[in-house]
Amino acid sequence: MESFVPPSSPLAAEEVTAYVGPRADRYRPRFDRFTRSGAARFEFSWNWPAAFAGMWWYLYRKMYGWALLDFTLSVLFGWTFFVPILWGVARAVTGDYLYFRQADRKIREARPISSAGGAPAADAAHLARLAAEGGVHAWVPWVAIGAILLVLVLATLFFGLASNTFPPFRELWPEGPGRWT
Repeated sequence: MESFVPPSSPLAAEEVTAYVGPRADRYRPRFDRFTRSGAARFEFSWNWPAAFAGMWWYLYRKMYGWALLDFTLSVLFGWTFFVPILWGVARAVTGDYLYFRQADRKIREARPISSAGGAPAADAAHLARLAAEGGVHAWVPWVAIGAILLVLVLATLFFGLASNTFPPFRELWPEGPGRWT
């Protein structure tokens, strides 16, 4: 099925709801704000999940390229004190707009040619295709929790073994007084 992407036809509320899936009621007003001047323009918004979850939020919302970029930049810049804060603010401010751009592109690509004359097709097949293409990955929060727990367990094992193996580490954490020593 070929698709036609008319630049001027606005996104229908049914299309946005089908594509976004959970929390569509939160994203629809923000998407409308980005297009209220008639063309897609960035406007300030704040997205707490994007700020704190970062790469995991991008994966949850099926934004794979941004997830890879987020991971790569996080590894390259390292985790000093200020980098995560600044990077979290950048994600929070741009997250909604990046998601809007992806949703806009995917919805327009999914429209059938028959809807090129103006109004988008709101038939069940079109909305089902949008729901399959968009939506969220329900497994991402569970994988994120598992990854965080795995990192904590590995860090605990590493520092537990390292404190007994390397003398300089033993000096960092001297045995405290008390009955447990």
